[in-house]
Amino acid sequence: MKRTNRKSIIGGMVALSLILTGTGYAYWTDSLNVTTKATTGEMEVSFVDLGLYAQYANETKANGWSIVDGIERDGNNGFIPDEYFMRGSANYNIIAKDGTIDAYKDEAAKYNNIDFDAQLVDGKEIGKDFKGGASVTYGKNTLGSDRIEITVDNVYPGYAQAFRSDILNLGTIAAKLSDMQFNAEAMDGKELHKDMLGVAVLVNREAYNPSEADANTFGLCSLFANGDNFFTIGGVDFLRLSALEEIGDGAAREMLENNLLYAQPGSDNRLDIFLAIGMDPDAEGVYTTGSTEVLTDNDDKESQNNGAVITIDMLWDQYNVGVDAGNANILADQNAAQPK
Repeated sequence: MKRTNRKSIIGGMVALSLILTGTGYAYWTDSLNVTTKATTGEMEVSFVDLGLYAQYANETKANGWSIVDGIERDGNNGFIPDEYFMRGSANYNIIAKDGTIDAYKDEAAKYNNIDFDAQLVDGKEIGKDFKGGASVTYGKNTLGSDRIEITVDNVYPGYAQAFRSDILNLGTIAAKLSDMQFNAEAMDGKELHKDMLGVAVLVNREAYNPSEADANTFGLCSLFANGDNFFTIGGVDFLRLSALEEIGDGAAREMLENNLLYAQPGSDNRLDIFLAIGMDPDAEGVYTTGSTEVLTDNDDKESQNNGAVITIDMLWDQYNVGVDAGNANILADQNAAQPK
């Protein structure tokens, strides 16, 4: 009889044993799986397209101004027309048409020593195309920021200058302008005559649909100017800084309208903010000695070499803040308040 290799038999028996053990203790199983994926969006409202006023034809008016300086010119006595700095859509990352700022300063140098600038603080590329209708209005390389800084140096009674910026919703949820807060204080090392310096602020909503074009959102003087707390230059009212600081937190909240920015960058929906700085002409001598026709005993030095820091905070909520559908669905049966 032929001998069989015991190693092979033993090995086979072990292998068989393992197989039988596996089948002997197995049961059928099954499972269901629910996978839920969710991402959080972002709320991102940004200043873009900051510039000197005005930059587009729809912002101009007949005999409108960008600067009121009192300099006599042919055809424009005392002001710079509002289309002077217009650079259109050629470059959203500059504040005026090339050469116009230097040209103005060269012309005005015989009369004043005005200096001015506007900049996006820590401006960064918005990173996405913002479309107006079917075409791109702002490309992804356009600079944006949540803070702008405007400076005007060496102003004098009767001088005024205007600036502008767009406000875009670059986020994924509609946002609403819920409040505006204002503050004015003396610049470091300077005194401040709060009655002679003033600001004008207008926020308009651009078209989301044609019926909403140029809809008023907020007008500073229309809401808060009264009595003698404002002055007028070039047909524009300026709220004195002394009145500006009296506007309490929340005072603008109930007065805002047309304040939604939809989360649809393929539309024309955006806000425009227009802002001007001015100094009371005060020819009647309420705060100064006035003109040589009307002399008072006031001290002109009190309004000279002043410096102001004016801050405007625009406060935003997501569109549905405070909204609750109120009526439950069947899932209320799993609420913690249900009896056990």
